[in-house]
Amino acid sequence: MPQELNGTERMNFNDTMKVLIASIFTLFVISSLTSISNSIFINKAPDVLSNNKIDQIRSELVSTKKSLNYNEKKIPHTVLGRERLIQKMEEQRKVIDSLVHVASIDGARQHLVKLGYTLRNTEIALSHSVLGRDKLIKKIDEQKEDIISFKKIMPSSDLNDNLDLSVGMPLEEIVVDSLEEKKVIDQAPKLTFEEELKLASIDAGAKLSKKCTACHSLNSGGTNRVGPGLWNIVNAPKAKVTGFSYSDSLIALGGNWTVQDLNLWLKSPKKYAPGNAMSFAGLRKTKDRANMVAFLNSISDKPLLNNGLN
Repeated sequence: MPQELNGTERMNFNDTMKVLIASIFTLFVISSLTSISNSIFINKAPDVLSNNKIDQIRSELVSTKKSLNYNEKKIPHTVLGRERLIQKMEEQRKVIDSLVHVASIDGARQHLVKLGYTLRNTEIALSHSVLGRDKLIKKIDEQKEDIISFKKIMPSSDLNDNLDLSVGMPLEEIVVDSLEEKKVIDQAPKLTFEEELKLASIDAGAKLSKKCTACHSLNSGGTNRVGPGLWNIVNAPKAKVTGFSYSDSLIALGGNWTVQDLNLWLKSPKKYAPGNAMSFAGLRKTKDRANMVAFLNSISDKPLLNNGLN
């Protein structure tokens, strides 16, 4: 007769069977979800989806997200079947990724625009290519099929009324709208030096100041090097650091190092005082210069309020 299992062995056996059954069930659910996803995007079924099908996808997506959330909380306390659970979670994430752009209005819009960008980039690559043109042409055809397949879904779903940027509008217009929006953002008014200085970061300026340490001392009481010490430099008289020999072009400037003067100097020492011996090319970005001036103001016995702004 077979030997009976003791209590511990029976418990381990039961746990193993539970994990096995749960894994089989999970694989069945994931297989069903994957089948739905494939019917939409991989096989490019010509039949449009009904509202009920969209609702079903959303429901399955919510269910999968809940299950994944539960598993993420469970995994730190799991020893037996840990590898299976990790694999299950990875499969759930793939399912969520494959369906998320169907389950929401914004997701659908973003996905369609993304397909448009991808197609446009491939077409641009083809226009500049000599080798591998056949592969690119094939790729373009596949991408166009993806777009057509996806757009077939949208008019039949309850997303139709809300997808103003995609449904019924040529793909080219969608891409142009997105590009125009990006162009508007890119052309937003740039901040002046004074506006940047109000928002300046001393820490960011301190990082930039590493470019200065080869030639300048930044410490109180520091000695002159190739260039003069920069402690107390903000609002100090120009070309007046004791013990340093200045070029005639700097001596001729006169006045104090106001934050506005420092901005121009840091932008281009050569243009600000032609003929000086400064080898530094300058900081092109207004924000970088503002951060640097804020840092220079901080290395002082009495830093100016508001970084020296009136």
